[in-house]
Amino acid sequence: MASVPVSHLILFIASLVIAAGVVGTITTGVDRVSAAVDDAGLDATEQLRTDVTIISDSSAGVYNASEENVTLLIKNTGTYRLAPDGSDLDVVLDGEYVRPGATSGELVSADGGNAWGRGDVLRLTIDVDAIEGRNGGLADGDHRVFLSVNGDEELFQFRVEGGN
Repeated sequence: MASVPVSHLILFIASLVIAAGVVGTITTGVDRVSAAVDDAGLDATEQLRTDVTIISDSSAGVYNASEENVTLLIKNTGTYRLAPDGSDLDVVLDGEYVRPGATSGELVSADGGNAWGRGDVLRLTIDVDAIEGRNGGLADGDHRVFLSVNGDEELFQFRVEGGN
């Protein structure tokens, strides 16, 4: 009869060890899910607070044929502060990704600030010659610039006609 309590004791200890392992695994999983939810919340907040608007006039000649560059005025209409040189922007010109080295930005309406804040305007210049795979400037016709920053997307369309 002494063997029955010993076997019960062994099963009880084994069940405690298994339960401790399960609790440890679940706790680690819950911590990971909690951290992921926090990160997603921060990303969503950043996306909701980011908003830019291209305020250039498409008929005002944004393309300079002699320098082969496109210059756009972009206003930060969101509450999220962006880099003052426009390096936060992803730029696509006529379906071709524009490397960050082919763009330059300058704040034109900031009060000496070191960030592109709400209401500030950035002058973004795209060096068409520096875009990989492009030979020469822009041909006559319709062109598109697509901007993306923190999930906010803007599309700007303009036309190049002979003499620009």
